[in-house]
Amino acid sequence: MSSVPSTDPLSVVVVGASRGIGAAVATEYAQKGHHVIGTHRGSGVPEGVTGAVADVTSLEQLEAVVKQAVEANGRLDVLVVSSGITRDNLFLRMSEDDIRAVVDTNLIGPMLASKAALKPMLKQKSGSIVLISSVSAGIGVPGQTNYVASKAGLGGFARSFAREWASRGIRMNIVAPGPVATDMFDETPDEAKATMVAGVPMGRAGEPHEIAEVVYWVSQSTFMTGATVPVAGGIN
Repeated sequence: MSSVPSTDPLSVVVVGASRGIGAAVATEYAQKGHHVIGTHRGSGVPEGVTGAVADVTSLEQLEAVVKQAVEANGRLDVLVVSSGITRDNLFLRMSEDDIRAVVDTNLIGPMLASKAALKPMLKQKSGSIVLISSVSAGIGVPGQTNYVASKAGLGGFARSFAREWASRGIRMNIVAPGPVATDMFDETPDEAKATMVAGVPMGRAGEPHEIAEVVYWVSQSTFMTGATVPVAGGIN
């Protein structure tokens, strides 16, 4: 049994669709003719995407977005969680708030979004969830202990979730980008950006649409679950 319908338009929710990779993912589905709801916190979403204001750390708000998708389209086929923040510093100087805020957004948030999506997917006995992690989760980055820990946690969550729900037709996979030319990357100091790009065998940062293409493919690869797919220009 295919986990995602292959002919009719998909019902898709993209959490964190206002900019960067999330916006590119939402656009990718919308341009292919699918019904997409993208969450944001007041900054809007790309053209062709239905916006819904929601905080990734609020289960109640995420459940409301899922309910909106199910009421509009009769089902929820795909959930993509792309929201993420950084608060970089050496660990000794990192505040408790910096640790909690990053873990809440980057790890707890995707877990809550997946929980919100699980009930309708169980009811229809199908569904695909894709979480956006980072290739840094497997290699470590000085000054990003909170960020790397939060992204690494997604791997364990996805592997366990996959084993729990594979028999019910629900899949979860991770896409792990390397450096990508987003607003977050642009805000990085030039020296740090140069160092990151120097570590990419292809010699450049990726583009958001290049990540979105892989997310789309992963969401429809019906015999893959619990996997992490690096999209990092040769970093793995």
